Amino acid sequence: MTQHPDYVVPTGDFIKEWMEDKGINAAELARRLDVSRKHVSELLRGRASLSHGMALKLENVTGVPARIWNLHEAGYREALARRQADEVLAGQYEQAKTFPLKYLRTHHHITAEARDKVGTVRDLLNFFGVASLDAFSSTWGHGTVAYRRSAVGRGNSPALAVWLRAAELSFDDIGMPEYDKNQLEGVLPAVRALTVEEPMDAFRTAQTLLGECGVILALVPAVPRLGIHGATRWFEGRPLIQLSGLFKNDDQLWFTLFHEIGHVLLHDPKGLYIDNSQDKMEEEANEYAMRLLVPQEYEARLPDGRSLKAVQSLADELGIAPSIILGQAQRRTGDYAWGQRLKRKVDLTTVVP
Repeated sequence: MTQHPDYVVPTGDFIKEWMEDKGINAAELARRLDVSRKHVSELLRGRASLSHGMALKLENVTGVPARIWNLHEAGYREALARRQADEVLAGQYEQAKTFPLKYLRTHHHITAEARDKVGTVRDLLNFFGVASLDAFSSTWGHGTVAYRRSAVGRGNSPALAVWLRAAELSFDDIGMPEYDKNQLEGVLPAVRALTVEEPMDAFRTAQTLLGECGVILALVPAVPRLGIHGATRWFEGRPLIQLSGLFKNDDQLWFTLFHEIGHVLLHDPKGLYIDNSQDKMEEEANEYAMRLLVPQEYEARLPDGRSLKAVQSLADELGIAPSIILGQAQRRTGDYAWGQRLKRKVDLTTVVP
């Protein structure tokens, strides 16, 4: 982040330096500039702005180009404005503390140290691309983007907004084609087959395959206590799917991915779909993911007991990771206390956007 000096130097100080070098007092300068002594006094103290016309007069008197005087004045006025803005930012710090600042620092979205209140608020505003936290509330709560209004309307909205925004900032649309529904449906068998591969490599490949269909897949680590596995909305004309890896298990991550793909294919692109919601569309996305991973004709073969052999056999037959079969069996029986060694750990905090 660009650092700015914490001091303010009026243009008058540079004029005084020239006067001292030349041995000229204020009265003499006023006569040479053809202005009043009061105006020179105000100019030297920084109380009067240096106009472009006065800069030209100073050029004639001092030999220093007018553009140099104008640069001094512009720098001085910017420094004054920045000092005033910093006072406003300091006043917003308490409001900024409602956002997950530690998470933002951990993932390098905020680089200011914790004791730097002004820098912290400034980094937070840069993260959201707004001029103030009031502007954040207006942009996200009352703006034209429907999913943002939906996000702000939920509990723990600052944390949710941070998680959603992090995905937007990780997206680079250079070279990405427009969304193609038919191509997405055609690539799903290949994405499904990736579940047997090493998880992080497989998800990076899935990002590439989905990207070729115009679908953004963002892997954004979970915000503490947010409790969300995934979300889907449309961003800049394309479906944006993001996964949090909340439980750090490959079966949950894969199921969430196909659940979110279900939203892309089945539901209104104007919506925000978050997997911890309880509604008909979430049920439809769940059903879509289950049927894609385990076709209905195989459902009866999901093991009812604790048989790792049955899990592995069905997984091999379907060409998917055994952890997914295990997860489906556990959901069906409600027995989650077995087979954990089949689940592979996936830590999205190791992902570099």
